Amino acid sequence: MKTKMLIIAVLTLFSTSIFAQFTIDGSFRTRAQMLHGYKKSVEKETPATFGADQQTRLILNYKTDKISTRLTIQDARVWGADDMFNPTGTQQNSYGLGVYEAWAQVKLGEKSQLRVGRQEWKYNGSRLLSHRGWWTTGLSYDGLLYMMHNKENGLFLDLGLSYNNDKVDGKSSYDNVYLDRLKTVNFLNVKKVFNKKFNATFNFVFSGRQDELVESALYMKATEGIFLNYNKGKKAENGVFGTLSAYFQHGVDAVSGGGKTEVSAYMLDAHVGYRAINKKLEVLVGLEILSGNDASNTDSTYNTVNHTFDLLYGGRHPYYGGCMDLFTLPKHMKNGGLMDPYFKAQYKLNKKGMLNLGVWMPMLANDVKSGRLEANGDPIMFEKALGQNIDLSYTHKFSKQVKFIVGASYFLASDTYKEMKKFITYDAANAITGDDMTGQQYFVYTTLIIKPNFFSSAKK
Repeated sequence: MKTKMLIIAVLTLFSTSIFAQFTIDGSFRTRAQMLHGYKKSVEKETPATFGADQQTRLILNYKTDKISTRLTIQDARVWGADDMFNPTGTQQNSYGLGVYEAWAQVKLGEKSQLRVGRQEWKYNGSRLLSHRGWWTTGLSYDGLLYMMHNKENGLFLDLGLSYNNDKVDGKSSYDNVYLDRLKTVNFLNVKKVFNKKFNATFNFVFSGRQDELVESALYMKATEGIFLNYNKGKKAENGVFGTLSAYFQHGVDAVSGGGKTEVSAYMLDAHVGYRAINKKLEVLVGLEILSGNDASNTDSTYNTVNHTFDLLYGGRHPYYGGCMDLFTLPKHMKNGGLMDPYFKAQYKLNKKGMLNLGVWMPMLANDVKSGRLEANGDPIMFEKALGQNIDLSYTHKFSKQVKFIVGASYFLASDTYKEMKKFITYDAANAITGDDMTGQQYFVYTTLIIKPNFFSSAKK
């Protein structure tokens, strides 16, 4: 009996060594920055801010033919921001260390799997759900993800569900204060691959927020749209390429101070480009539109509805006006929405180096009151143009594990933007008075990314 048990144990260990894969990976990302107007425009004679942050991750993956798991331990910090210290030196950061991912995935069938736990959600260019890779902390979601992926017929279905509390204490789940965050976010993503160049996706997101005053009130809104993708991705070829994203948002949303409002909003992004020289060169032109409220519309029905599109947990950087991140929230455009034509170019110098250029021309999508009046008492609306933003970056890959990026952005503000930020003022005759107090708006950064593999059971 003992011999039989020993044989079974050895066979089990041997089979595990064959079919189980275990890896330990690391990720070290250090970014140094010089900020002068990034996210928040500055006046003249305002000194630039210098700083560095670091994202450190230890990633443990385990996979068999039936289950997969991932545990990602992360430390995210600004250099020198340790809150535990004494006069002779820093000791520790009490808030930087945490769990970024912790999920288990079970194979339900040949085509379907179920993942439960903390995980990244990123779909369709990250317009609504993103892992926020630019953030030092990143963004992950506590939820459940069902996947049905059929590569044979090109159909991919992902269903995500989440419901968030700040504690579980046996009381009503609505008694948890979850303001300024989504109480629940759920999505259905259905992708159809027609051929190696073209695929189309239907995306539906159902999200809810709590009322600030009535904790038991949960307001839900839906966002549905399409994502069309032509000749982009790993199998992209020379020639024309492009994408189209279009979303409509409706339902009910919570408002600041308590209460609710009806929602009717939309978002659009479309670009078309050309790829040439053995895929070394890409150039494209595009247009982003985020709907907003039109101050010139006096219809009572119109003004009882919020027309400002909510980006939910979608990516902001480097969309919506470029890498300066000056137009990523509705308040940045005074809820007037954003219309954003842009141009991008990318050139691969060689196998290791790549240059990127982006030019953005953000403008208000709708009429927004400036606060000034015509001689007859009618309100003066802002001019639409907000300025121009230029992004330039260079990426150098030393190896598969080491990458270095250096980038710079510059924003040239229009008179409308300057007035919105109180950098210029007007007299009673609506002529500019006083000095232009606008400072130079720029952002310079370097990023070093190192991703070592510490261990892999597949290595011989």
